[in-house]
Amino acid sequence: MSARQHHFSFAKKVIPAETFRAPDRMFAELTGPQREAFLFFLWTESGKGLAEALPHVGLAPGGLEMAKLDVVGHVKSGDVEVVVVSMPPALNANEAMFLALVRRAGAPSVFFYERCADLATGQVHAKEAVLAETRPDGSRSNYGFHEGLDLQAFKTQLEKILNVSLAGLESSLEPVTAAAFVAAGAARTSAGRSTIRRLPEAAGPKPGTLLEALLLVRFGLPLVMFALAYTVPSLSHQLWPAVVPLYTLLSLVIGVALLVFLYKVYAAKRGKTPFGPGMAVAGWIIPVANFFMPPLIVRGAYKAVVGAGAGLMVLVWWVAWLIQIANEMMRGMRAQLSRADGSDWYMSFPAGGGFHLPEPAADFYIMTSSGIGGLVVVLAAYGILWHLVRTMRAKM
Repeated sequence: MSARQHHFSFAKKVIPAETFRAPDRMFAELTGPQREAFLFFLWTESGKGLAEALPHVGLAPGGLEMAKLDVVGHVKSGDVEVVVVSMPPALNANEAMFLALVRRAGAPSVFFYERCADLATGQVHAKEAVLAETRPDGSRSNYGFHEGLDLQAFKTQLEKILNVSLAGLESSLEPVTAAAFVAAGAARTSAGRSTIRRLPEAAGPKPGTLLEALLLVRFGLPLVMFALAYTVPSLSHQLWPAVVPLYTLLSLVIGVALLVFLYKVYAAKRGKTPFGPGMAVAGWIIPVANFFMPPLIVRGAYKAVVGAGAGLMVLVWWVAWLIQIANEMMRGMRAQLSRADGSDWYMSFPAGGGFHLPEPAADFYIMTSSGIGGLVVVLAAYGILWHLVRTMRAKM
C-alpha cells in the first residue's frame, strides 16, 4: 500500500522544507498561541492541487481513539530543543504518525515515526514502526524498527537518541485561548478571515550573483574576439594566446559557481525539487549519470523557482554545453585535425597519439568548433544558462 500524497507531502516535504528554511520561525510558530492555526494552514496549503486532500483528523488505525494534526508539546534541555507534532491517521507504509522538529546546538533536523510494511504479509505492520531522521543536507538516518504505534513508543526511542527526557511533553505548552490568540497579533483580512502572522525573515543577497556575471563575461568575450577577427585581425591574433587560457579559467570557475548556485536553490526549495541538495551536486560528478542528470537538475531548479520546466530550452543548452566542453578539451590538448587525400580524418596531439574520425563526425567537429558554428555553440552554452540563472534569481 502506497503512502497517500497529501499525508506524505506534508510530513516528508513541507515540514522539513519549512524547518530547514526558517527554523527560528517554525519553532516560534509551533510553540506560540497561534500554533494550531499555523499548523492547519500548512496542512491546507500542502493539500492544494492534489487529487485527494485529506481531513486533518480521523480515527487512529486501532479504531478506538482519534488521531489529529496537533502540536503535542515542546521540551528544551540544554542545547537540545524538541517540538513534537501528531499527524492525522497514518494508514499506509511510509506515512508518519508523529514528527519531531529538533535543534541540537542550533542545527535543525526532523524525526519521523512512520508506519512500515510487514514483510510476512505484505500489508502495513500492525505493531511496528520505523524511526528515521532527515537533515538540511538531504542525508537521512534510519534508526530501525520499533514496537508500538503510540506517542509513548515514539518518545521512548527519541529519548534514547537525543539523550533528553521528554517527560511532561504533553502538558508543556499553555492552552490556546482566544485572548492569547488575539494578543499574539492575529490579523483579519477585509473578508474577516484569519491570516497567519509570520515572523520577519532576514533579507540577504540572492544566490547566483557572481555566476550571472561570469556567464555574461563568458558569453560576451567570444563575441568581442569574433568581431576583432574580422575588423582588426592583427590585434585578434595577438590577444588569442592570452584569451584561450582565460576561456578555460572562466569555464572552470563557472562550473564551481553553478554547483553552488544549484545547491542553494535546491536547499531553498526543498520539497518542490526532484532531488535533494546533495544530489543536485553529486549528479554532475557520478560517472555515466553525469551525462543525463545535469539537465534534469537544472530543469528541476528552474521549475521549482519559476513554475515552468523550460524543457526544450534546457535540452538545447545541455547539448551545446557538452559540445563546448569537448571543444575546450580538444583546444586544451592542442588537437590537430588533418587527413591525406582519400583517407579518413585523423585527430592528433602534440603530446603523442591520436585517433581516426569518420567523415560525418569530423565534419560535425569542424562545423561546431570554429567559425560561425563554434560561436553559436558558445553563445548557446553560456547565453541560455545565463538566461536560466537570471530568471531564477529574479523569482527567488
